[in-house]
Amino acid sequence: MPRLRAVWTAFRHQALHFFADPQWLIPNIIAPFVLTLVALMLFRSTEGNVVLYAILGGGMMGMWGNTLYASGFSIQSERWWGTMESVLAVPTSMIWIIAGRAIWNSMIGILNGLFILVIAVAVFQTPLNIYDLPLFLLAFVLTLVSLACLGLVFSSAFVLSRAAGVLTNGLEFPIYVGTGTMFPIALLPMWSHPLAYSLGPTWGIDAIRYAAASDYSWGLQPGYWGDLAIMGALSICYLVLAVWLFKQVDYRARRDANLGRY
Repeated sequence: MPRLRAVWTAFRHQALHFFADPQWLIPNIIAPFVLTLVALMLFRSTEGNVVLYAILGGGMMGMWGNTLYASGFSIQSERWWGTMESVLAVPTSMIWIIAGRAIWNSMIGILNGLFILVIAVAVFQTPLNIYDLPLFLLAFVLTLVSLACLGLVFSSAFVLSRAAGVLTNGLEFPIYVGTGTMFPIALLPMWSHPLAYSLGPTWGIDAIRYAAASDYSWGLQPGYWGDLAIMGALSICYLVLAVWLFKQVDYRARRDANLGRY
């Protein structure tokens, strides 16, 4: 229960900070939204899976962008505010605090996806018929959890870095490309496929598309349930790795006593 309270409190605090500091709307919502609009303009003369691919990919871009920014700036912000020592002094481990923030930022990406759907239907007159809505929602929620777990792994590395902003910007677009948000990973070089397969969102977005389109033919071999199983296994690995890394980071921070320096 103390851990759950810590996650909820961090979740609520991140929500209040997001609405109080509207500059985060640009990288978290506006940028993925604009990229998806460009894709819709390029594909507006096509039909079927191509348009659906762009729309769902845009929603995934928004979810990942929010998760990554939460990971990169969650500790950097504590340095700016001068509250780093207070966060380390509380009984709850830092990982649960950052988990609440990552979950909130992943959920903000859902708003981006909803905006994209509204624009696709209202402006571009795109017919959107979800093939299996319950399976679609299940894959969507599980992908959200997988993104949060992956964000925790990155966050553990960002804690020790004074250049978290640079790392955040550098990782954003490689993940977009590697997970196949806008085009199938089969178009990528063969050497990059193992990296793409090691990312949980790769399997999540594939499962989402399987549930959204009845004739989805560009998917990975495992199919819908296979995608979810692989994504679940990867998410558990991410979570275990993140817990271990945060323990190492916490030990080093208390030993060196220099984590609060900017």
